[in-house]
Amino acid sequence: MDPSSSSDPKCPRCGESLPADAVAGLCPRCLMVGAMQPTQAGESAAVTPVFTPEELAPHFPQLEILACLGRGGMGVVYKARQKSLNRLVALKLLAPERADDPQFAARFEKEAHALAALNHPNIVGVYDFGVTQTLLSESPTYFLLMEFVDGVNLRQLLQTKRLTPKEALSIVPPVCAALQCAHDHGIVHRDIKPENLLIDKAGVVKI
Repeated sequence: MDPSSSSDPKCPRCGESLPADAVAGLCPRCLMVGAMQPTQAGESAAVTPVFTPEELAPHFPQLEILACLGRGGMGVVYKARQKSLNRLVALKLLAPERADDPQFAARFEKEAHALAALNHPNIVGVYDFGVTQTLLSESPTYFLLMEFVDGVNLRQLLQTKRLTPKEALSIVPPVCAALQCAHDHGIVHRDIKPENLLIDKAGVVKI
């Protein structure tokens, strides 16, 4: 039988079969790629190839690195499984082209400490931060181990459906609560927009 004639739903971006609980008509990998797109305008640098999961594996023995999800304005994000707790995590590395820029390394570390100081159900959690030296680069590799959010960002959601007033208003209180938590810790987000609001499969909003 010709595979192309299969009636199984496919992800419109990559062509993979969709799970029964697919969100916004996309597979989990494409959802996370979209959620991790660059959010800072005007930041550009020569793009260098990212490390493959196989190349990174020896440097993160505590993780099973499953796939590269995409790159954002400052980093590259991988989907991984934390072996000790058998849970999915997001491994974010400072982008290779930024590795030799001390300003970006300092911003990356500042982001890690800011996120780690916040403990709130509507803010993406941080599990670990550190520096490793890979054999693939002379520069140290900064990494951030974060909560894996299986869902879509608000922009993607708006592209697939028109929210009712009740649905739209339900997003506001958790975002306000999360921002208040950040403000209480002296942190100002500065970049709240649909791309930076993630909504998981349970409908929980996370900044």
